[in-house]
Amino acid sequence: MKSDITVFIAPGTYYLDKSLEFSEADSGYNGHHVVWKAQDMERGANISGGLQIKKWKVHNKSKQIYVAQVPRGIESRHLFANQKHALVARKQLERSWLQNNTEGFWIVDKQAEFILNMDGLERAEIRGIGAFTDRYSPIERAGKNKTLVMKQPAFANNVIGYDTLIRPDSDHGFFIQNALALLDEENEFFLDSTAGKLYYKPPQGTDIGSMYMVLGKLEQLLILSGTYDAPVKDLTFKGLNYMHTTWNLPSSNVGFVDQQTGAFIGENTTYPEFEATRASWTQIPGSVQASAVQNILFQNGSMTAIMGGFGIGNDANAHASGIGLGASGVEISGMFFTETGANAITIGGVQADAHHPSDKRMINKDNRVHENIFTDIAKTYTSTISILVTYTEATQVLHNDISRVPYSGVCYGYGWGSNDEGGSDEYERRGLYKYQPRYTTPTIMKGGYIAKNLVHKYGQLHSDLGGIYTLSKSPNTTITENWVLDSPKGSAIYHDEGSRDYVVSYSVFETKDFWLGRNERELYTTGNLTLHHIATNWTSVDGTNEWGDKIYKTTQFKSYSELSPAYKKVVLEAGIPQDQRSYRPEEKFSWLRNEDRI
Repeated sequence: MKSDITVFIAPGTYYLDKSLEFSEADSGYNGHHVVWKAQDMERGANISGGLQIKKWKVHNKSKQIYVAQVPRGIESRHLFANQKHALVARKQLERSWLQNNTEGFWIVDKQAEFILNMDGLERAEIRGIGAFTDRYSPIERAGKNKTLVMKQPAFANNVIGYDTLIRPDSDHGFFIQNALALLDEENEFFLDSTAGKLYYKPPQGTDIGSMYMVLGKLEQLLILSGTYDAPVKDLTFKGLNYMHTTWNLPSSNVGFVDQQTGAFIGENTTYPEFEATRASWTQIPGSVQASAVQNILFQNGSMTAIMGGFGIGNDANAHASGIGLGASGVEISGMFFTETGANAITIGGVQADAHHPSDKRMINKDNRVHENIFTDIAKTYTSTISILVTYTEATQVLHNDISRVPYSGVCYGYGWGSNDEGGSDEYERRGLYKYQPRYTTPTIMKGGYIAKNLVHKYGQLHSDLGGIYTLSKSPNTTITENWVLDSPKGSAIYHDEGSRDYVVSYSVFETKDFWLGRNERELYTTGNLTLHHIATNWTSVDGTNEWGDKIYKTTQFKSYSELSPAYKKVVLEAGIPQDQRSYRPEEKFSWLRNEDRI
């Protein structure tokens, strides 16, 4: 190639029958890119993995439920109504109505006895939302003595560990869902795949014939995957709008055994104890995947009305190609993310090759996430987030807007210190090292840079969280010039288990809970943290502690007018650059016009 080659994509919506796959043969070369670009950059080009549903009939007039014919056997957990997630038909329960046993639950309250005789029980599931997890466990059948028999191993795995289905650290919702008998609220749906029928109750006064209704069909839209010998290189995707995917594994007997931020117990196995699961946790697959790649640019466009987000260098079993990790020089910039089902962006893996790679070419490095807008995400798995960075080298997260999210804003790091050099006495106590090595060498995680991000209205549902949340040791990692505010719960910075060697500086934090969370205690490896030049609405906490932390130059403020020019500059420059702010959703960011704040 003597210059870039541009492939223009005409305006419109392209409903894919199968995923678009890019191999090494599709790469640019000689330093030039093959550019896949929307011809109309203002509108973009829509890449859909769904089936548009147009022909609706009245199913139950009094209940205002409609039905549409779909192909028999089609499986999907996602219906999108006017580019928003419809809710699976459900009914809220009280946890006290059910008492767990080895098979599942006894129904111990008359208010829940309707479940035992409910039509379609064999396709239904129990969902429980806790402090940092959002768990799904499918139902097998109704048994004797008012027993609700649950499918295995999903139930057995959902009741071990932390913040479990039966013992959440805090309770943020408990439901039975996915049965036609439960469809009674606006914007709920139920798919009967055997009969090929899709049911939906539209909002009051809405003509369903005028609604844009799409059933998620594919699990992936784009798959970029080379090999470590021959990576996919030098591709640009510009102005594409990714939409309408689903993910069906949780409908199986595996369920969704959540461990936070998109990792789950995903093997069809019952374990002797919880720590036996940790080394084999699985990641929710991305709708756009890139592994064994170099110098890839995703720019402009959007992800909306979609299940998974970007999966960049995730573990091999999270990639449709079966090849994981190995992502370097990937940039995601200038994009808009809303109405995702899970993490909008996940960079890195969680299994052994992610943190102690057997081949150096597996290392995820030099990736960038910058100048993106994230709002109203994580609609299916609410314990997921806007940006997750796990085991990587030199990842940059810059100038992003994050708002109205149920859990944390940006999460960096993984492993709770258990995989760091020397391991963790806490995880020795828990029994982890019966099932994996206690490593004597460092992980590859280092050199992160998280700067100039605006994180607000985070923690809208869960409770164990932070605006910016870290795990494990990451040398030479800087968190600076961020503006974090306006959460009903949670600290601005939360250094959870094993967090070491982070430097947090020159930031403005306005929180209802104390601005800094540090999970430091005997046997944990958390510590050696440096925090300086922080403006907060809390009193100063300058000083050192027994864990080697150093905090200095913290400043308390009551109004933004009191801030020094340096901190006002942080507030002004946090988030997407000023010349791009016309792209912010008006109703979500109107408060930023408050002159006292900018």
